Amino acid sequence: MSSRGADDDRSLRARRRRSGGSVCALRGVLAVATATAALLAPRCAEAFAAAPRFLIASSPATSTIAYIQLPGDRVGPRPGEAMRVLVSKGLTFPQGIAVDAYRHFLYVADPSLGKLVRYKLRPSNDALSVGKQQDVASPVEVRAVAVDGMGNVWFTDEANQRVLRVSAKQLEEGHRTPQVVYDGSVVPEVRSPGGLAVDNFFVYWLNKAQGKTAGSLVKAKQNPSAALASFNASATTQSGTVHPLASNAEKCYGTCIALGNMFYTDEFNKLYGVPRTAIARGEVVTVSDSFKEPRGCTYDGDSTVYVADKAANAIYMFAANMEQLRPDRPVGLAAELQGAFGVAVYTLLNT
Repeated sequence: MSSRGADDDRSLRARRRRSGGSVCALRGVLAVATATAALLAPRCAEAFAAAPRFLIASSPATSTIAYIQLPGDRVGPRPGEAMRVLVSKGLTFPQGIAVDAYRHFLYVADPSLGKLVRYKLRPSNDALSVGKQQDVASPVEVRAVAVDGMGNVWFTDEANQRVLRVSAKQLEEGHRTPQVVYDGSVVPEVRSPGGLAVDNFFVYWLNKAQGKTAGSLVKAKQNPSAALASFNASATTQSGTVHPLASNAEKCYGTCIALGNMFYTDEFNKLYGVPRTAIARGEVVTVSDSFKEPRGCTYDGDSTVYVADKAANAIYMFAANMEQLRPDRPVGLAAELQGAFGVAVYTLLNT
């Protein structure tokens, strides 16, 4: 073999050795990556898993608040699972409830107490407990309550025709005298106000009297005056824009926000839906007429609305993640509770 041929042969063998080394190195990197992925997979799955959620409901018939955990892998509780008692003392006729998930508080409207109260929520695995009862506002006769993202607490005083608020700042400073945001003596769209809901800009309330003239469901600015916007406790200016979204029912009870829609119940057997941006009162849709005495409703933040049915002693659920409101939605049983009235979903957030 010539010297040139020998050199070419040695060069070929060298390239093969280098190539083999690169392949081995690549295999090693892939092996490490695979092992790392296998190690991190459970942690990633845990990080992106659904946050623990609890369905909470009031029972005026038993003077209690009950709850049940909502499994993360399905809609609604497990079939046959009974609700557990959360609050068994200190309440007489609990009706509306609301949850502040960011601050872990449960607010309870019990008109017999003459004040609005709250409890600190304490989750532990699949169980839930509460701290001592705390006074939020007094003297007030409260049947419905809602909390906005800032921690401001909204509620209605049906007997005195008022929509009230205790700001987050007032709560922090321990002030219990609520602000009168809308007063029926000035605003004709406030007529025995019942259930209410809030978003970042507006407050929505239902009327339990004169709904077909004053509005069944009313939408109004949260801060109708500069004084109220600054959370002045003595401010009572009533100069904001008030807009009835619906006037189809004379007396209504519970309402909730789900995506771009509002849902609300009447005194008989119907659940209605209307877009939050509705400008024509004819946009109301009868979502279901299969209830007996529907009361409060709540949205789980994902795809489901829960509705308490007092006469049926049950809480029902239906899929609310629809782009357009449709009538006659099928409903399913979520839980059983004697005289179910108010309902809320508590999602455990990592705050």
